Amino acid sequence: MKLRRLLIPREIRSLGIKKLNQALTRRKTRTAWGMDIGGRALKAVKIIGVLDRLWVEDMDIIEYPALPSGGNFLQSPSVKEAVQFFLTKHHIARTDNVVLSIPGQLVLSRFTAIPPVEGKQLKNIVSYEAKQQIPFGPKDIVWDYQQLTERAPGAESIEIGLFAAKRVTIDQLLANISPLGHRPAAIQASPLAIANFISFDRQIDGLTIIINMETENTDLIIVDDRYFWLRSIPVSTVDTDLVKEIQRSMEYYKSLTKETMHFKTLFLMGNKFKDPANVKCITDNFAYEVKVLKALNNLELSGTINTAFFNENVLHLGVALGLALQGIGLGKIKITLLPQELIRAAEIAKKKPYALASLGCLALSLIIQYAGFHIQTVHLYDSGDRHQKTLYEIKDLERKHKNAETLAQTNKSELDLVSSLDSSRFIWMEILDKLLSIIPDSVSIISLQSSWIDADAIKTGDTKKQTPPDPSQKKRTATPAKSDASKKLLLMGIKGESKEPGMRFIEEHVLKPIQDTALFNHTVPAFKNAEIVPGSSRQVDHKDSGSRISFEIRWIVKSEEEVQLEEDSASLINGTSTPAKKS
Repeated sequence: MKLRRLLIPREIRSLGIKKLNQALTRRKTRTAWGMDIGGRALKAVKIIGVLDRLWVEDMDIIEYPALPSGGNFLQSPSVKEAVQFFLTKHHIARTDNVVLSIPGQLVLSRFTAIPPVEGKQLKNIVSYEAKQQIPFGPKDIVWDYQQLTERAPGAESIEIGLFAAKRVTIDQLLANISPLGHRPAAIQASPLAIANFISFDRQIDGLTIIINMETENTDLIIVDDRYFWLRSIPVSTVDTDLVKEIQRSMEYYKSLTKETMHFKTLFLMGNKFKDPANVKCITDNFAYEVKVLKALNNLELSGTINTAFFNENVLHLGVALGLALQGIGLGKIKITLLPQELIRAAEIAKKKPYALASLGCLALSLIIQYAGFHIQTVHLYDSGDRHQKTLYEIKDLERKHKNAETLAQTNKSELDLVSSLDSSRFIWMEILDKLLSIIPDSVSIISLQSSWIDADAIKTGDTKKQTPPDPSQKKRTATPAKSDASKKLLLMGIKGESKEPGMRFIEEHVLKPIQDTALFNHTVPAFKNAEIVPGSSRQVDHKDSGSRISFEIRWIVKSEEEVQLEEDSASLINGTSTPAKKS
């Protein structure tokens, strides 16, 4: 059977080339809507990116009645009505990404330091920190994290930011945008969207404070080249109270960092700063350079945009612009509080057309192959059947072999783990006994945590001292050490409260004794990397017992081999010898 050459008219061929060019252009085009749902208005911005150019293609502001003070505007039917009215004026294609905002006062943020791990271990430790830092059950919240610093040689920790919102709040937000007809690509906190916009549209030179002040709330964001920090301030009037809150936030941020911090710029956004008197109040009370958002630097306005209307309202479009930038993949902060099940559903929906196209191509390929080889394979049917049976038997044996290998490897890992844990079966009682003996009476221990982590995942930065060779001993043939893939390290920590004021007491009477603690009659400390967790120290007021200082200390328990090696090294330095202990 021969396939004849297909003759296609020139007109049809040129039409196909034109459609191909249009398809390639659409492939390079990125389109996203940022929808800022606030307490009094829906603000939406559409950004289109083609190659290296970005345009604001569409925008709108739809106001609705304000709720009484203290009310939850996400429960108001006015929000859904505003979304429905918005859809009568604007078209959102199914290929457009939609990113929603959630107010900063409805988002819990925590910044903490964790051991410098990577991959799956990083996610596990972050999940552990989230359970400790977020005071809600896992089923009642939606949370995400952003790594703020990279792993570096010798670094003892990396910094992360945790962000969470109640699931009921997310459900209310999603119910309001149900008229859109498709799921959003992400849900971002309003202050983080502002940080994304400023980082993209402005050159951040040094430590910058951003004040976004709307009618119902004020967001304070501190950004620089690597870090960011945020706080929601329940003040909606530019006065001395706001100035004091800004100054208090700046001092608190300085206390979180070990380096000397110098603020350079104060950036003002939000409809409150349309009033020149409010801008003057900030300028008079701060010695920094004060800037007000008046125009865009790295975004162009499309010809369809009313330039005068846009410039008049650009002060409170920062959130919507930051959301749209994240939607086209240009957001520096990639946090999303969209529930994981909706993220997976959206990914499947995006991949479905490509999967169907792949299946169609595969089916067409199979049909062509079948047509080409059918005649040749008819007379080989019987031998092919025998070959197929043999192939099936080989595949069955291969599957059984792989299952046996997997089972053996699983059992080996479990046995290795049990073996590694058995050698330290008495360590728990010894550690508890030591802790009880060194903790002062004025300090109370609230909780003790522990977890096993992979030794290879943590870079402590310590350099092991090499034991000098003994010339009196004969050379021995080196025996290759057996690799121990299941080796674990014990990560422990305590949380407590001290009646004594000041961190110096905790450092001298709690942290220092823990760093010097030895176990099982050894002479060298049993713990390493013992430190007070950054950001864990704060003042706690109790009605019955007065003010206390809360803290958290974390450390790693050295292995028996590490302790023995340090003792042997110390003995050689002091001119004595210590016989190796039997395990």
